[in-house]
Amino acid sequence: MKTQILDALNVSAYKDKNGKEQKSFIRCGMAFPRKDEKGYVLKLDVQNMTGDYLLAPKMERRSS
Repeated sequence: MKTQILDALNVSAYKDKNGKEQKSFIRCGMAFPRKDEKGYVLKLDVQNMTGDYLLAPKMERRSS
């Protein structure tokens, strides 16, 4: 089984300029599988960030 590293994303809702609700995703850490393959270790890069979190497959960074 391939080891999958997950991005930890903070999810927050906001209203755009037209009043439509949108979601914002801020990468705030990563999750690594434990060596015994029973769960993940979560490493967060932030403090005092409240709200909902999402673990999603790691995405390649886009070049600008």
